[in-house]
Amino acid sequence: MHGLAPPRILALCGDPGGASAVAPVIRALRAQGRVTVQALAYRQAGTLWAERNVTFEELDERIGQAGVVNLLCNPKAALLLTGASLNAAELEKRFIAAACENRVASLTLLDFWSNYARRFSDRDGRLVYVPDRIALMDEQAYGEMVTEGFDAGRLVITGQPAFDDLAQWRSRFTPLRRQEIRRALRVEPRALLVLFVSQPLSVLYGMDALWPDDLGFTEQMVLGAVVRALDQIVREKGQDIVLAVRPHPREEADWLERIHSQAIRIVVSREERSRDLAMAADLVVGMNTGLLVEACYLGCVALSVQPGLRLPDALPTNRSGHSRAVYRQEEIKPVLEEMLLDKETRMAAQARLLDLQLDNGATQRVVKLVYQMIGLEQEE
Repeated sequence: MHGLAPPRILALCGDPGGASAVAPVIRALRAQGRVTVQALAYRQAGTLWAERNVTFEELDERIGQAGVVNLLCNPKAALLLTGASLNAAELEKRFIAAACENRVASLTLLDFWSNYARRFSDRDGRLVYVPDRIALMDEQAYGEMVTEGFDAGRLVITGQPAFDDLAQWRSRFTPLRRQEIRRALRVEPRALLVLFVSQPLSVLYGMDALWPDDLGFTEQMVLGAVVRALDQIVREKGQDIVLAVRPHPREEADWLERIHSQAIRIVVSREERSRDLAMAADLVVGMNTGLLVEACYLGCVALSVQPGLRLPDALPTNRSGHSRAVYRQEEIKPVLEEMLLDKETRMAAQARLLDLQLDNGATQRVVKLVYQMIGLEQEE
């Protein structure tokens, strides 16, 4: 075996969520040096990998099937490693199909607790793009995927690699850093900072209430309701509030710039890291984004606003009670007021977060799975 080139891993991501999960795995594989990793990015994955210092090549979405096969087979990859994108291109599906046809092992990292079938199915809903293995976050995802018809033998619970550095991130965040962010957002010392983490739900699910995947709300609807509720709180209680809105990487910010209020100041912020913004805020508000899960692990008080939700709640921290959920329009204002201004409520919410711990081993479990799939024994 001496002198042979190390096995080649071909990594591919399009959406930022999948890219975030795959990034630490790429870094770990490259650091250990037992394989080479060629990373291909399209859409927002490239921006995220650049921020995380992951070397990659841009992939043209117009790539033909011959180009896909060429990337996989010349020279032949030992394994295809992908995220699980939901976008118009979904190149991961094409690469998984080509890997199956050309006998290249395939592994997908799942990054969130929703749209399982959509990530691996054709337009008729048939699960025809299922890789050899799917690495999952937890038992919840495993049970839900089995219920949806996935082969349990292909599912492996590894944890979410993107969460491995949350404890370290939290420990490095200082009171001085918090003050810097709040000053940059022009938050006065006695004012409260609410962070709204947006996401392009209207793109993912559409805006037609008759559509079977319709959640019952959109990002525009929820942010408008949050602004109106905060407006009322300021007028009734005299408490200064600044609302920072964090657009999703896939989201056009034009509509966000048009959100206005006379009682609260609204600032759209793409500058700071989203985790830092969450830790600088007094309350993190969103819908069902993974950033709310991260916020809970970072020790932030978090509120999930999903009025009229028509589907099962995908957010695991809502189910566990580590984030609070609102499912009715009329509850938004009183719950926001309580979570911002009631000290006992805030203390209870913070106390519940104390038992939320990660083992920080997801990345290495995925690395071990990669080695197993290509016939390399894990080095001790």
